[in-house]
Amino acid sequence: MAPAVTGAQPSATREQAVHRKLMSFGEAESLATPLWEERDTSVRAIASHLASLWDASGLPDEAGGARVTEKGLPHARASVLNLIVTVVDGEAADRVVRTMEGLGVRHPSRAIVLVPEQHGAAAPLDARISTHCHDASGGGDRVCYEEVVLTVRGEAAEHLNGVVAPLLIHDLPTHIWWPGDPPFADPVFDQLVEMGDRLLVDSADFSDLLGGLRRLASLRRRSGVGDLSWERLAWWQELTAQFFDAPRFRRYLPNLSRLRIRYAVASPASSRSDEAEEVAPGTPAPMAQPLLYAGWIATRLGWRRHETVEPLRDGAFALRLEGRHEMVQLDVQPVVTDEVRPGDLISVRLRSLGETGAAEFIIDREDDWGTVATNADGMTALLRRVRMQSPREHELLSAQLTMDVVNPVYEDALRAAAILLASSREAEG
Repeated sequence: MAPAVTGAQPSATREQAVHRKLMSFGEAESLATPLWEERDTSVRAIASHLASLWDASGLPDEAGGARVTEKGLPHARASVLNLIVTVVDGEAADRVVRTMEGLGVRHPSRAIVLVPEQHGAAAPLDARISTHCHDASGGGDRVCYEEVVLTVRGEAAEHLNGVVAPLLIHDLPTHIWWPGDPPFADPVFDQLVEMGDRLLVDSADFSDLLGGLRRLASLRRRSGVGDLSWERLAWWQELTAQFFDAPRFRRYLPNLSRLRIRYAVASPASSRSDEAEEVAPGTPAPMAQPLLYAGWIATRLGWRRHETVEPLRDGAFALRLEGRHEMVQLDVQPVVTDEVRPGDLISVRLRSLGETGAAEFIIDREDDWGTVATNADGMTALLRRVRMQSPREHELLSAQLTMDVVNPVYEDALRAAAILLASSREAEG
């Protein structure tokens, strides 16, 4: 699971860099107890300390006299889930700290952050535990929860499930969040997935998008899957559905004959340093969103792959699909722009044939604003302009943490996206 050690970046140097970044957990203003840090420790000692945080020796309140007990007042642990996160490099560490701090009180959890060092030669297990408290919404009791950072080395790093399992809060759902490109072929990945009720990834991170989509589809029978790229499509799905809420437009829906999707790719000379942290995670696979959107439409309307019109080249392809009533042209096209995050959709156009002529349904995005329009029955209408600001990662993760374990609509779109991408490559020479 850990990347191979190279001479340019020895394991110890990389580990120090990761830990410097993760120390931000212990510097947050919400820190409620002294940071507990132990080197060469044991799972038993870690579990014992976690338990002690909620007994009679717990937190003082602002007046200096109250205690925290697991079920007591005025402070109470309010964990609603276990969250297991794996960090393999400094970039992932930065990302995890930024996102976890953004989650705040909305999803109090026992967060266990794993830093695996399979080639590490030092003590097999180091731990750092921080407890955080926030004022609950509406005032009253404060909500407290823990963040546990574990550095696991050597042979122990090959059996992370054995390290993590005793530290979970029983009877709470367990989510596995894997920031970055998941090592689908690593046995440790399978171990953690088997422990969880749901796996959370961002398909925009996949270095091999087709392989990743197929692997996620194969996981669905064992574990629910959540995808931050899918969550980014919420605006587009809602606006698309709203077109056909109107009775006068609903008759066009079965006869859609063309879907054109345009998505953003960064210019080579992009210098948007202010957005660098948000852009970087999505650069390996910018086609995730357009494929998932196309898969969503195709599965909702029963479209099937028919033939490749233009094979995938430079991020663009065209397919002909078989609809229930019409043949459908699917066009996916990249557009170089620095106005939005690479991979984000910037335009969707659906064309339909009706008894009174053709109709077109348009959603165009420019920077943080979207324009929604129709061209039907011989009339062009600007319906409205809407705010479409890109959500931050902690907002995406927050939304996914509140969803049901299994999302059949996403799973259908996921399988369809893999088929569409594979079909676009079949004609490549």
